[in-house]
Amino acid sequence: NAQAMMVDRAVADLSTWQAVAIGLGSLVVGWIVYDLLCRSKLGQHDLAFGVVVFGLLVASAYVLTHFLSGRAAYIHVGAMIGTMMAGNVLMLIIPGQRKMVNAMMAGQKPDPIHGLKAKQRSVHNNYFTLPVLFIMISNHYAMTYRHEHAWAVLGAIMAAGVLIRHFFNLRHKGRVEWKYPAAGVALLLGLAVAIAPKAPQQATAAAGLDE
Repeated sequence: NAQAMMVDRAVADLSTWQAVAIGLGSLVVGWIVYDLLCRSKLGQHDLAFGVVVFGLLVASAYVLTHFLSGRAAYIHVGAMIGTMMAGNVLMLIIPGQRKMVNAMMAGQKPDPIHGLKAKQRSVHNNYFTLPVLFIMISNHYAMTYRHEHAWAVLGAIMAAGVLIRHFFNLRHKGRVEWKYPAAGVALLLGLAVAIAPKAPQQATAAAGLDE
């Protein structure tokens, strides 16, 4: 029922097939662009790659919120990330492991490139986890996807998720860097204050100033 679940006529007057096509297209384009970035030289530079992929997801959120309802836009960004995660496992990680096992069973030396590619995609999936978890429950938080800048709200939440995830990754290596979760929590608190509903008197005063 795309007309009820995906279309917001205040945003764009789409037919059912147009909404579905945009949704499916976002998954296909998202995977293709992400996979090409992974295979490019940029994929060898973790920080720069992460910044570019983060920009890709925020840009996707911006575009989708200008065509679909806020809730549908959020879900489709999450589906894009989920497609990337599933594609990594099905098309890179598992096939690479099979090739390495088959080589060892044949008494041959496994090509290390398969392990390196699997590690790269596994690291990406690791950082995707918290943003996806939020998006999975985002339909319970209308103040996020109904905000006039819903794409920016989602971007801030995803950034906080990455910072918090990075803390745990470092801790597993024996490093405790509290600055990362502190920055993530500060970002979430600042966002909560920014998008909090205004008190009636504040809203009235703001309306008077606008006039």
